[in-house]
Amino acid sequence: MKIRHTEINAHLTSSDLFQDMMEKLVQLYATCPDASKIRFIQGIEDQFKANAPSRGRSSGGSTSTGSGWRDLQKAQFSGRGAKWIKVTGRFLRHLNEHLDDWSEEGDHVDNYRRWIDKAGYGWIRYTGPRGTEDAQELAFEVRIFGSKLDHPKHLIKFSQLLWDQKEDDRSVLGGTPFSMNLEN
Repeated sequence: MKIRHTEINAHLTSSDLFQDMMEKLVQLYATCPDASKIRFIQGIEDQFKANAPSRGRSSGGSTSTGSGWRDLQKAQFSGRGAKWIKVTGRFLRHLNEHLDDWSEEGDHVDNYRRWIDKAGYGWIRYTGPRGTEDAQELAFEVRIFGSKLDHPKHLIKFSQLLWDQKEDDRSVLGGTPFSMNLEN
């Protein structure tokens, strides 16, 4: 038998609880009406997933209640049209610095620059939380080639602290840039 994860295997086999559980699982399998070992193991996996709390990336102990900092941040941008954000002031300056960097890397940002210059503000689309509970960040896509195209490599991030301090420099856009004819 091939052991895929030696550290986990050592943890399991060193426990008396595991030995007792394995004996009971083997007995349960012997009485199962479906003789497929694979489906039996899948059934156990389904039950384990349903009964064991998640130990995901969230370092704050976020449970299924949806009250972790990541869940709370996502909730700020939930709802129709709430992901598109209009930025001015400090956020717009930060956006322009990123545009300079992307231009130096060979990306064509000229159309996007013209669009935001004409509008008098920039727009970004919320993608999700980043960082840790102690250093929370918000990540946004800058869709320099048009709002209908995903731009996963054109991210701009802000600390939660800065985001909360500069409320005057941001607001919900009120539609997509395309629907508002900002990309002409």
